Amino acid sequence: MALRWAPLVGLCCWLAAADRHPVFWNSSNPKFLADDYTVEVRLNDYLDIICPHYEEGSVTPHAMERYTLYLVEYEEYVACKPHSKEQIRWECNKPAALHGPERFSEKFQRFTPFTLGKEFKEGHSYYYISKPIHHHGDGCLKLKVTVAGKANDADVQVLRSVGQNSALRSSSPVTLLSLLLPLLVPQGL
Repeated sequence: MALRWAPLVGLCCWLAAADRHPVFWNSSNPKFLADDYTVEVRLNDYLDIICPHYEEGSVTPHAMERYTLYLVEYEEYVACKPHSKEQIRWECNKPAALHGPERFSEKFQRFTPFTLGKEFKEGHSYYYISKPIHHHGDGCLKLKVTVAGKANDADVQVLRSVGQNSALRSSSPVTLLSLLLPLLVPQGL
């Protein structure tokens, strides 16, 4: 009897899963060589920043890359110059950490319960830049993150076509489950 629900539980887990987008934040990442490194995410996805890391004795401490990362507006992204320290998002400043590389994650969500959290909107782009701590050069790594919208999704078009509210909505697994449950439960229970 319990196995009957396994496909439905699997479907719900699959629908609730968020994608993770790893970005290795260092000057040897070839994606930073072009000036248009862009990652496309959806709401509830994660951007994972993986900081530079060096095994003990492999590089002199002075040569280890360290960065301060900023979340900035488009103009500052183009100029690669933040206007304030309040825009600091993370600091990659432990390149020889024994536990491995430092990692920072940004969840792209509409609402956040944290006072210092960032709220993101579909169809918008967000910009990350960094300044090196390990030397005083002009080396700038830049990343554009675009939050994909739902304007072309079929479920939004259906909502609009039947005259309901045209506001974009995300379908949650709980909503889907509550709609499917009456169809899956035998009538005699």
